Amino acid sequence: MNMKNVLVVAAHPDDEVLGVGGTIPLIKEQGGNVSVVIVTDGSSTQYADDPDILARKQQHAEKANQILGTDELIQWDFPDMRLDTVEHCRLNQAFESLIHQRRFDTVFVQNGDDINMDHQLIYKSVMVATRPLPDQPVNQVLSYQVNSSTEWGGRTQNTIFCPNYFVDISRTLEKKLAAMEVYVDELREYPHPRSIQALRQRAMVYGNEVGYESAEPFKLLLFRGALGQAA
Repeated sequence: MNMKNVLVVAAHPDDEVLGVGGTIPLIKEQGGNVSVVIVTDGSSTQYADDPDILARKQQHAEKANQILGTDELIQWDFPDMRLDTVEHCRLNQAFESLIHQRRFDTVFVQNGDDINMDHQLIYKSVMVATRPLPDQPVNQVLSYQVNSSTEWGGRTQNTIFCPNYFVDISRTLEKKLAAMEVYVDELREYPHPRSIQALRQRAMVYGNEVGYESAEPFKLLLFRGALGQAA
């Protein structure tokens, strides 16, 4: 992985762990910098007028990302489950500003066909913000899988998540699961796909597909690289 300055985009607290929780520690091991931005407040729709839950979710996010080794956690306050009420240009501009100011070379974002509308809208805005223009710092964009959202997003040929980039997380799976266990409000009992056992099983299935014990799957959406010049 040639990922030095990485942005992980998460619609809600816990998405970053579900999708990239095993890969973040590996990027850190290789000397990369990882920032996570949680786009929505994560609670204003489901738990309206309950500041205690909002504070708890933010604390869970901070603790989970400490386990993963994330360098920076950025928490925006766009409305949870109501991004369709936000002007598309506002979200585009927020990502463009963040990406160009911090000069990220790699961006992870949620899958554009997830059943969750927030995921879809964030994906569209990130694709706008990472267009391969001459001054674009981003060279790699990858979408990731989120249990209980990606697999429910459709079973048609055009919408099913079809990864083409796999990261061996056999050594870091337990760290990913430990980080997810912090999000007690988001966990469910097995056989719900957002249970610890289901997360372990899915990582093993994706790993088995490519000869690893466990893996995180991604869809490589953009890759810009240059071959070395001849002497």
